[in-house]
Amino acid sequence: MELKKLHRISDYEWVLNKHDQMNVDVYIYANKKLLEDMDENVYNQVKNVASLPGIVDKVVLLPDAHSGYGFPIGCVAAFDKDDGIVSVGGVGFDINCGVR
Repeated sequence: MELKKLHRISDYEWVLNKHDQMNVDVYIYANKKLLEDMDENVYNQVKNVASLPGIVDKVVLLPDAHSGYGFPIGCVAAFDKDDGIVSVGGVGFDINCGVR
C-alpha cells in the first residue's frame, strides 16, 4: 500500500480520510513495514467497505490485513441494523483463520 495515501498519526496508527464514495474514515493499526507490504488490493477493498450503505463510524484495518473476498481479511466494520448490510464473508476463508 502506498503510504502517500495515508495520514500518519503515530508510528502504529494511520488514517485514510474519506474521499470519493467513502462514507467514513479508515483507521489502520500497523507499522510502516507492514503497511508497505500490504498489496494494493487491500487499499481498494477497504475503500469499498468504507463506501457500503449503513456503515457506522469508522472502518478499522488491523496489522495482519490482506486481500479477501470483498472485505480485506483483518478489517473491522459495523453497520446499522436497519439501513446497513449483512456480510457473511467479512471474516474470510483463509487457511487457519481463527476469527471465524
